[in-house]
Amino acid sequence: MREVAVVTGAGQGIGRAICERLARDKRFALAMIERSAQGEKTASEIRSQGAEVLYIQCDVSDETQVCSAAEEVANFGAVRCVVNNAGIYPRAKALEMDFSDWLEVIKVNLGGTFLVSRSFAPLMLEAGEGAIVNLSSGRAALGAVNGSHYSASKGGIISLTRSLAAEWAPTIRVNAVMPGVTDTAQPREAGVTDEELYARGERIPLGRIGQPEDIANTVAFLLSDDAKYITGQTIAVNGGAIPR
Repeated sequence: MREVAVVTGAGQGIGRAICERLARDKRFALAMIERSAQGEKTASEIRSQGAEVLYIQCDVSDETQVCSAAEEVANFGAVRCVVNNAGIYPRAKALEMDFSDWLEVIKVNLGGTFLVSRSFAPLMLEAGEGAIVNLSSGRAALGAVNGSHYSASKGGIISLTRSLAAEWAPTIRVNAVMPGVTDTAQPREAGVTDEELYARGERIPLGRIGQPEDIANTVAFLLSDDAKYITGQTIAVNGGAIPR
């Protein structure tokens, strides 16, 4: 039976880069989970490069949809690893934020990470092996002006990672990756221009902002046997930036 890597939020940016990297490694077939229809186009493009890909349109914050997706993936192959990348970042000032907006971000980012992990963990526990990588954010350490809900959700992911790593050891390794400033659609959605985005690299010790591939390479390492003695950790991929 084919071995499968599950990736959520796989339609663009970091999620897409992770899928492309795993496809190049040819170790796993891919189960790509994405809320928007854009993921189907990405899945088709990766499939055209020779990878085995199952695409599922699914809202990771919806328990029924996630459980259904887990059943579909189990029929596709043996789940060996999960990457929880799906997330949203609507900007809002704390004093102007509706509580419903707060709950939505927590539900998708933190709740989705929990639901997907919980739904696929039994398959890996039964198989006797597995790895999960959760995507946090540098905002978990720095906080976020106009994004208290986002930074709180990403901080929660770090705590969830440690908890699940302890609970599911020694069978499933659970780690998190904490990207710094990265060239994705997210900062542009907040109105940041390309020039402003790349200027931030001047304040980073390695002299540039991150690329989605930088994050994907770290995720691929944590999923590999080279990281088989690493669990419960959060790896900052930020060019050496110091939180301040």
